[in-house]
Amino acid sequence: MQAFRFRLEKVLAWYGRQCQLEESRFALCLAALADAQKAIVRLQAERLGIERDLISRTSIPSREFVALGLYRLRATQQEAELHIERDRRETSVREQRIRLQAAQRRLRLLEKLHERRKAEYDYAATRELENLAADAYFAKWATSQEVPK
Repeated sequence: MQAFRFRLEKVLAWYGRQCQLEESRFALCLAALADAQKAIVRLQAERLGIERDLISRTSIPSREFVALGLYRLRATQQEAELHIERDRRETSVREQRIRLQAAQRRLRLLEKLHERRKAEYDYAATRELENLAADAYFAKWATSQEVPK
């Protein structure tokens, strides 16, 4: 009997590479989302630190108070921009997750087909081997049963 050969082996390998590619893209999207979230936390921590430092002083010169107001305005704008960026990256993560799941489904489907074909091949090979063994047994049995003349 011929060795097992899955006709869609190249397609299976290609789907495997596509799945790995989608997984790496998903990891990049998650890293970008984490970076955006860290930037928001950093900005908030910086903002609180500056405000605490200024408020803890016994006296606040007017120019520093005005600078604090301008800083707060800019920090609020920057935080809004970072939230928009985070939302955009969350959307990107959701979209990439959908692409990754689709790639995984395609790969699993072909892997199951491969397994089914392999099981069918193994079954046929076993049957062929059993038939060959039975033929050999009956041939030996038939020669031992011949009556000498």
